[in-house]
Amino acid sequence: MPHKHPEDRIYTVISGVFYIGFGDKFDGDAGTGYPPGTVLVLPGDTWHFHGAKSGEYVTQVTAIGPLGLEYASVSDDPRHSAADAR
Repeated sequence: MPHKHPEDRIYTVISGVFYIGFGDKFDGDAGTGYPPGTVLVLPGDTWHFHGAKSGEYVTQVTAIGPLGLEYASVSDDPRHSAADAR
C-alpha cells in the first residue's frame, strides 16, 4: 500500500520483475515493471507502492539511516491494530 520513507533509497532488482507506482493512492495498473539489473533511486518523502504482478521478485534496498516508514493510511500499516486506526 502507499507509503514513504524520510530517507533516500536505492532499489537494485536482483531477479523477477519489480513493479513500482507513485502517489498516495494505490493503483495496481499504474506501476511500471523493472527487470533484473535495474537500479532505481527513490528520493526521500516520495509516496509510492510496489510489488509483483506475477511470480516473485528480489530487490536489494540500500539506504542510510535512521530509517523510517509512513503509510498514507494508518489502516494499511501492519504495525497498528484496527483499533489504532479509529
